Order: sequence, then C-alpha cells, then structure tokens
Amino acid sequence: MLNKVSIFSKYAWLEPSRAALNLIIGDDLDAALSAALFLRAHPNAKIIGVYSNYTTVYYSTACAWNDVLDAIWLDLDIYHPRCKSLGHHIVRLRPRQTLPGFDHSLNLNDLWGKALQKNFAEKYPLGTIHFLMWLYAQEIPARVDADLLIWLADSAYINAQTKTFRRRWRDGNAEWVERDGFKWNVKSWLRGAVQVPSLIQTFEQVDTRAFEARMSAFQQRMAAQGFSQGDGQAASRHLKLFGYQCQPVGDVGAYLLRLLEWVAQYTGWTCAPAQSEALQTLQSKTGKRARAKIAQLAPDAFATFLETKNIFSYVFTHLDTINYTTDLA
Repeated sequence: MLNKVSIFSKYAWLEPSRAALNLIIGDDLDAALSAALFLRAHPNAKIIGVYSNYTTVYYSTACAWNDVLDAIWLDLDIYHPRCKSLGHHIVRLRPRQTLPGFDHSLNLNDLWGKALQKNFAEKYPLGTIHFLMWLYAQEIPARVDADLLIWLADSAYINAQTKTFRRRWRDGNAEWVERDGFKWNVKSWLRGAVQVPSLIQTFEQVDTRAFEARMSAFQQRMAAQGFSQGDGQAASRHLKLFGYQCQPVGDVGAYLLRLLEWVAQYTGWTCAPAQSEALQTLQSKTGKRARAKIAQLAPDAFATFLETKNIFSYVFTHLDTINYTTDLA
C-alpha cells in the first residue's frame, strides 16, 4: 500500500498548500483533469505552460525559461535535475536504476519497482488523475457523466475491460475469444495502491455494454465541442470505441482553456481566472525528436546515454525502442 505521509515528505510540492507554485501541464485530457484537481489543492498555484507532443513547450510570455525549468511538470516525465515532474510512463530499464535527472520527480511505476525489463506487464494502467484522486482523497464527483470523464482519462476504461480477440484457425475459420487483458492489472492497482472507493465501485461497470453506450454518446458530445479524439491503439470490448485524448488542435493555449472548462462542467473542479490566465499569451521553445533501439544501450550506461544526448524527456514506445527529445535544457 502506498503511504501518503512518505510521499508528501519526499515530494513536498505535492502536499496541499497555499504556496505560489507554477505548473507546466501535459496536453491531453488526463493532464487537464490532473491540473484541475491539483489547483484545488493548491489555490495559489497557476498554470504557466503546456508541453505538447513531447517536442514543444508553450509558456507564458511573462515567464523566463528558468521559471519553466523550476516549475512542477504535471502528467509528464521530465529528465532534468531542476524539474519536479509527476508522470506514469515506464522510465527505467531496470527497477531502482540510478537516474539523476529524476531526483526530484515522482514516477508512479517507480513507486512499485516496475521497469521495462522487469514486471512490464504490471506497469501502471491508469491516469495521473486517478493517483491524484487517491492522494487528495477525492471521489468521482456526484455529477451526471463525471464517471465517464474520469474513466476516459488515458483510456483507463479500456484497460479495465475484458479484451476480445479474433482467433483464426488453420482451416480459415475464426472465433472471438475473451481474455482478461489488463483488467487484472487495473484491479491490482486499485486494491493495492490507488484505493479510491468510487473507482473501485465503478470498476465492474466499465466492462458493460451499458457503460459503453453512455461513453459513445459522451464522446459524440466531445466531438461536437471540437475536441480531438486522437489515434486509438486499443478498442473497447462491446462497441469497439477508442479513447479520447483531446490533444490540441490549433491555438494550444485557447484549446487547453476550453478543455479545463469542459472538465469543470462535469466535475465542479473550477479554477480561478488567475490560475489559468497565463495560457492566453504564450511563447514557445521546440526541441528535437529522435529514437534509438534499446538493444544498442547498455543498461549500466543508460544514465550516461541520457546525459550525453542531453535528453529532456523520453518514452519507450515499444519494448525495443526509445523516443526522446533533446535541446530543451
């Protein structure tokens, strides 16, 4: 079981306070939900920028780059000794691997020793918002369709479902086969770490056709509002729906402001104008994106690779590939 006292002790910037904190947030629905809840716990915090597509940082024209580096990066994994980030991608080849760029950051897989080359199937299967709900003792708001919005973050509802596969036989015939997929892993995290009663209570509901019918109608309303669905990698069990990441189209700042309003409409998690107004006027800095094969990296030299390349953020897109961004330090 995770311990809030130890988390707040090591990562004091997460503990509810009235400190004047700056936030850089990710560019999707999970980030918007996470920011809305974080700002409720930190009423004097404000969003000063957005990290979009893991390449470009859009930040307030009233801020210097040093302000950006010293900010809290929410729903992001940032490899920089000055940055404090909260994210949930797999970031280590091996558990407990020493990576100095994460010294001030919290990664949810690190909390339970999940890494690329060990326990990968047990990696964190939910969104940042679900962890923050546990951390701040927040249940799913008692509002119509709030459960849909919360479970939609990072396609968590799809991870929590039984999966259907089409299996072909040698004679050309085929059949649909149901398997547990990642459902067992979601259940494990909800019971052992992210113990939010309303998430546990609605867990079985997301695996039903009735829930998906509601989700389908909800996604249609999102589309009508101009929110972008994005590419889907996994489909839902019954109606073959995908996630809805809501990543920006057009003006990043204006788009995120609309997304925060959408979140507030369904959750009641409103933020004061001063907490988000910096998104109205943004400047930008763009890094370079590259990739490498994991087989070319010696596990013991991974930290050296990150330092030598001056890597600012990265993600393992497959078990054998790392995508990374440079030139943002």
